[in-house]
Parts: sequence; structure tokens; C-alpha cells
Amino acid sequence: MKHLKLVGATALLAFSMVTLTACGGPSKPAEAPKEAPKPAASAPAAAPAAAPAAAPAATPAAAPAAAGDAAKGKELFAGKGGCLACHKVGTEGTSPIGPDLAKVGEKYKGDVAKFEKILIDPSGQGLLATMPAAAMLNDAEKKEVAAYLATLK
Repeated sequence: MKHLKLVGATALLAFSMVTLTACGGPSKPAEAPKEAPKPAASAPAAAPAAAPAAAPAATPAAAPAAAGDAAKGKELFAGKGGCLACHKVGTEGTSPIGPDLAKVGEKYKGDVAKFEKILIDPSGQGLLATMPAAAMLNDAEKKEVAAYLATLK
């Protein structure tokens, strides 16, 4: 009888993952590039003599710092990313498949780059797991989820 329950639970999980994968909407990578040109265009217009030297220095410094938006990452984690299908975050989610991520930011000391690597290739990071739901996110969205995970302490 226990074997039948296990088979049924496995079939339900497989069906759920296929359904979640099929529900992923189209990504919107065009939005991020639209925002970047606006500040670059307004900076040289404000101070043409001094801004050209300062603007290139400010732009590269801002790019590495913008790892992702944690608020958007939380939305993606709970929604499109389908992460709650396998993970819990404290009282959110009910699945025992993946680990509870309530304090994962503390474990990895908020290392956003580490979270990005884990989302892309968990087995390559020494984890004995796969994350099929992560395939539903583009790279920018994975960075946002990584930023959210880094806040979980």
C-alpha cells in the first residue's frame, strides 16, 4: 500500500512539474536595455564638459552592483519560477522535495554570485540535485531570484 502511495505521489509531482513548465510565459529582456540608455543620455546633457569623463566611470561601477532586484526575485520565486513546488521558505510552501530556504542567505553569507551559480548548475556546485523549474527563468530573472535568496537570513 505504501508503494502505491509513493507511485501516486511521484506521478503527481511529475505532472505538476510538467504543468508548471508549460505555464511559463515569454520573457521580457527588452525592458532592461530600455532603462539603461535613459540615464546615460541624461548625464552628458547635464554637464557636457565634466560628465563624459565621470559618466563612463559611473556606468561600469553600477553594472556589477545591479545583481538583481530582491522584491522581483521574491515574486519570481513564488510565481513564474515555480520554486515553491519543491522548496519551502519558513511557512511558505509545503513540499519536502527540496530544502527549506528560510536561512539560505545566512548559510552562503548573502553571496549573490554563488546563488546564481547554484540556479544555473546545482550539481556543478556540489549539490546532489537538479532544479527543473529554474529553466523557466531567463538569466536576468535568475539574478533577481538570487538577490532574493541572498536576503533570506
